[in-house]
This record gives sequence, structure tokens and C-alpha cells, in this order.
Amino acid sequence: MRFKTARFSHFRNIDYCELNLDQRDHFMFGVNGQGKSNCLEGIGFISALRSFRTQMTKPLFQKGYQEFVLLYELEHKNLGHTEVEIKLSGNQKLLFIDGDQVKRMSDFIGLFPVVPLHSGDLMILRGAPSERRRFFDLTLASVDTEFFRALRLYSKSLIERNRLLKLKSESSALAAFEKDLARYAFVLTNKRTAMVDRMNEILSTIYDSFSEHSETPRLKYEPNVLVEDSSAYEQIFRENRQRDQLIGSTQKGPHRDDYSLSLSVGGAKEYASDGQQRGLCVALRLAQAKYFEELLNIKPVLLIDDILGELDPKRTESFWAACPKDLQIIASGTEYPKGIHERNWAIWDVANGVFQLADSI
Repeated sequence: MRFKTARFSHFRNIDYCELNLDQRDHFMFGVNGQGKSNCLEGIGFISALRSFRTQMTKPLFQKGYQEFVLLYELEHKNLGHTEVEIKLSGNQKLLFIDGDQVKRMSDFIGLFPVVPLHSGDLMILRGAPSERRRFFDLTLASVDTEFFRALRLYSKSLIERNRLLKLKSESSALAAFEKDLARYAFVLTNKRTAMVDRMNEILSTIYDSFSEHSETPRLKYEPNVLVEDSSAYEQIFRENRQRDQLIGSTQKGPHRDDYSLSLSVGGAKEYASDGQQRGLCVALRLAQAKYFEELLNIKPVLLIDDILGELDPKRTESFWAACPKDLQIIASGTEYPKGIHERNWAIWDVANGVFQLADSI
């Protein structure tokens, strides 16, 4: 998959821009605060209809406007030449593919895989368990419609069970939701386990190319409870009703699962150096890209948002060497990437939300 054009209207600090992204890799160049990251954010919106920088919608609208429009032209392995339009107006989100409105998220997610690499990725490692669940759940939901459906229905059932817990409802009322909750929970844990097994293999290969020494990276899935079937989950929910009612929420289940990353020195969050942590997060994103390509049979686009200054020179050089040559890359930074002539970059000068293709560097 490759972007051919991208047009943004009233998105962040961008009043209007039209980018010709055909054929080459592209680098957005300029000082901080000019709109480079906003551009990559707008391009990445196509992947899951959300920002990779924030969970809030309000900051995405240009000041003084209540609507923004994102238009893309792409060359797609399965769909051919494709046009996508995304319009957000207030709380309403409209989505069109080649002029036809898409009304179900399940019909869209996974069609246009984009992998962003940005400074916020450190929260996957350093942040709360919810940060890791969000990353890996989005990864899985992008390639597996059964997981996406189970996650959506589990979340709905969980909200309803928590509501009944707060109302001190009878056991019979809770049991009805617990049966569905247990069925969806078992799907989530099985899918997460299988994903981690494959991601571990990919991650190890990629991270080794970043490191001068063998550091044995390992991703581990840490489920909140271990069960063999959905009936075991149902039993856990039943046994914890009284405690859950006292607290007012469900304390056991995959909504409290976690993941951990480690190196040979120990847990990466606790023992890895800053450089090792950053390298591990970058490797995790590249592993995600490979995972998407394998499962979707579509080459994703890499968005590299001003992260190179956070890596030491050795890891920076290794990073560019590890980037697949057959993937489209759209990057940003305040300095040109090392070896800029090797990838045939098109350079865009960015200032105050305006993008100008540079004649030369």
C-alpha cells in the first residue's frame, strides 16, 4: 500500500494542504511546532479512525472550526486505486471509500494499515497496563475481525455488569451478563496468547539488528487469570460477585491483563537503559509492521515522527538499515536523516501549517 495524495482541511494548525506523496518516501522538515507531527497524525488517522497522539477529538479541529476533512488517494494491493474520505463534524464521524459510505467499523479496520513511530511509544513500556493493552488490542483488532467483535462485545457486557454491581442487583440478573462476558473473555485471552507467540519471534529478529550485543528481548503476556475454557471464566465472575459488589466494578478478567517486555538484564521497564528502552519500542513498532504484513497480506506505511534525535547514532543507523526498502515511509524531523540520498527522499519544508516541496537540500 502506498499513499499517492493526502489533503487536509481544518485539521490541527493546517487550514488546507495537498500533498503529492506518489512514488517516493517523504520527509517533513522544519523547526518544532510548525505542523510536521500534525501532518503525520492526519495521514495515520486512516488506519483506525483515531489519532495516534491523543484519545481526545477536540484538539484535532483547527481553532475556530467544528469540522475537519481528510482525503486520501492510495494504491492498494487488493483494492487498486482507492479514494478515502473521513469527515468529523462535531461528534459525527463520516467515512467513505470510493464514494460509498462505510457504516460499520468492522468493515474498515485493517484495510489501510499504517504504523506510527513516535515519542509516545515509550508509554507502551513505561506506562500503565492500559497503555500496553491498547497497543496490542489495536494490533490484533486490525488483523482479526473475530477479536475486534469479541473486544467490542466484552466491553459492552462489562459496562452492564458493572452497572448491575453498583445497583446491588440479584445474582440472576448478573448471571445473564456473566455468561456472555465469559465467552468473549476466553476469545480475547486465546487471541492475545497466539499474537504474543508470533510477535516474540519477529521482535527478537528486529531488535538484534539494533544491538551490538545479544540482549534477548522477550515479550510476555500476563493474563489477569488463567483459565482453560469459558466456563472457568464464568465461575470466576460468579465467585467474585460479592467482592465486586462491594467495590462496584469487575476486578477479574482480560480488561486487567498486562504485558511485559524484558531483556537479558531483566525487566526492560526497571533495568534497561534509556537507549535500550527507546530501541525496544522502535523494534516493537517495526515488529507490528511485519505482523500486519503477514496477517493482512498488505504492506503497511511507516510514519516516523521525529524520533531519530532520541536514539544514539548507532541505533539511528541500525534503524534505517532495518526499515524495509519496499515500504513507503513518511517521516518528520528537525534534522535530515542520515543517508538521506539512499532512500530517494522528497523533502517538504514545513512552517505554520504550510507545506512546500523543496527544490533541493
